[in-house]
Amino acid sequence: MSAVDLVTLLCGLLAMCFAASLAVLAGRVLRSVQALNAATELFLAEAVPAVQELREAAGRASSEVDRIDDLLEVAGAIGDRVDSATEATYRALTSPVIKSVALASGTRRAARRLRGRSATNNEMVRAGSGRGS
Repeated sequence: MSAVDLVTLLCGLLAMCFAASLAVLAGRVLRSVQALNAATELFLAEAVPAVQELREAAGRASSEVDRIDDLLEVAGAIGDRVDSATEATYRALTSPVIKSVALASGTRRAARRLRGRSATNNEMVRAGSGRGS
């Protein structure tokens, strides 16, 4: 065997080892890809329904937020109406109530003065009838 034959034989063996290594490596890559496909299918099987449920829950939450917003607007409108009604009632009743209190107070003073004068007149009458007897 010549040197050229030996180099050719070694190159052939080296190529066969390289080919075998590539075959083993390709088998491992194929198994990894299959495992990745299985994991992807499992993920999709669980994720798609979960995302659908999440969208439904978000839709329900959005409608609840809208409903609560509407309720808050109604409550604010009711509060404004109560405030304006209270203010109108206050304005409508304050003046007559003050006038009524003033009238009652004046009437009370007048009654006291009249009672005071009539009591004084009664004493004078009694005193005068006592002197004359």
